[in-house]
Amino acid sequence: MQSEKYTDSFLKVESPAKAMKEQGIKSRLEQGYEEQLNLIKQSLSKPRGIKKVDKVQQRIGRAKQKYPSIHHLYNITLDIDTANQIVKNIYWQKDVAKAEEANKKLGTYFLRTNLEDTAEALEWMIYNTIREIEYTFRILKTDLDLRPIYHKNDVSTMAHLHLGLLTYWLVNTIHHQLKQSGINDDWKEVKRKASTQKSVLTTAQNSYDKIIQIKRCTEPTEDLGQIHNALKQKK
Repeated sequence: MQSEKYTDSFLKVESPAKAMKEQGIKSRLEQGYEEQLNLIKQSLSKPRGIKKVDKVQQRIGRAKQKYPSIHHLYNITLDIDTANQIVKNIYWQKDVAKAEEANKKLGTYFLRTNLEDTAEALEWMIYNTIREIEYTFRILKTDLDLRPIYHKNDVSTMAHLHLGLLTYWLVNTIHHQLKQSGINDDWKEVKRKASTQKSVLTTAQNSYDKIIQIKRCTEPTEDLGQIHNALKQKK
């Protein structure tokens, strides 16, 4: 769609997988917020608990600050003893209309582009290509620890650059081949599965006093076998 305020185009994306993930996060935040309110409520019945109106309101305010994306979904009511300025009880209830409106937005996001007259399919392909590039470079910096460092001469700098490009090509190729086979594991998970297969070196001495060494790999697990098949590697 085209925005009236901007000349850029916005592509609306609705992702069921992202919606499920955000729903899980939202449920945990709601649980945490209600636990905070319960602690405030329990304090009202304790002999030395916090009961003063201003102090209770401060605790509610801190709970709202801790859960800024959730607190607006709840309506909170205080039962106040006006004579003593203390809170006798606290009640809260989720606003059904606001909760339903928030659920409708789960999994929905927008892609902004300045490309003109571009098909949605092409915009989506370009976006995913950029994501793959960013993901691969993130792997180079974290999992592979291939970070930019200072070099004393141009030769070392170019060698580092070429090594980075080669590593990027290898990682991205492996990740692409795995995704083509339906394996969406991140690089850490791929390394973990690969580490389950060990190389065993057996050394023996024959009757002629010669040392014989036999090096073999252990059998891969089922998960690692799927990775080998996807990459067309010998097990």
